[in-house]
Amino acid sequence: MAKYAPPSIWTHEFNKPTVEGLRKLLLNDCKKAFDKSSSKIHALGDISEDVIWFGDCWFWTIAFMTEHSKQPLAIVVPFEEDMQIASPMSHEFIEQLSTRRLKRFVRDGIELAMPPHETTWAVWSAATPAAVEDIMPVLKSLYKFTTE
Repeated sequence: MAKYAPPSIWTHEFNKPTVEGLRKLLLNDCKKAFDKSSSKIHALGDISEDVIWFGDCWFWTIAFMTEHSKQPLAIVVPFEEDMQIASPMSHEFIEQLSTRRLKRFVRDGIELAMPPHETTWAVWSAATPAAVEDIMPVLKSLYKFTTE
């Protein structure tokens, strides 16, 4: 008889996990990347964090919220081997953003929030602390854009 494996706390919709519980799921460099992203985002200003359900695509996420917006500044998707950071971006923000000095994967993530794609979310793989460093200039600009 096969043993029943309970669902991961990340994917179990009706059991809200804690931020620390989601962090524990991450493997290897993803834990370091999570810690770096959390500290860097909180350093931008008055940011609160909450665990929010984002459906069958991202499941439970850690959302970083500002008081100036109903949408999160960014979310961390705690996929075990490939943590992701996603951020909702308006077309007005993207038009004024200078992308020349950004790495290719950062620009590619921003492209997902632009036409012809039917989403306003930029998404990046952020499984290493170096990737978080590359993404942070965009989040810093977005924070300034939404709070001014």
